[in-house]
Amino acid sequence: MPDEKPSAAYDQVADKVGRVPNVRLKDNLIQLAVVAIATPLGAVVGWLVGRTGTAAILGAAGGLVAGALLSGLVLMVAGLVMAQAARPSS
Repeated sequence: MPDEKPSAAYDQVADKVGRVPNVRLKDNLIQLAVVAIATPLGAVVGWLVGRTGTAAILGAAGGLVAGALLSGLVLMVAGLVMAQAARPSS
C-alpha cells in the first residue's frame, strides 16, 4: 500500500464507520452541485405556490434540506456501485 495517498486510510474509515467528516473533494463537489440545484429550484416552487417572498424563502429552505438528503442518497448509491466494482469477481 505504499502507492496510496496518506488520506486513503481515513477515507476508508469514513466510508465504513461514518460519523467522521468526509474530506474527499469529489464527494463534496457532488453535494455542492445537488444542493446548488435544489435550493433555487425549491425557491422557485415556493414562489409559484405562494407568490410571496416568504413562500420563496420557505421553498428555498425546503430545497436546501431536500438537496442535502438527495446528495446523501446519490453518494450512497455511488459508494455502493464503486464498492461492487472493486469487489473481486468470483
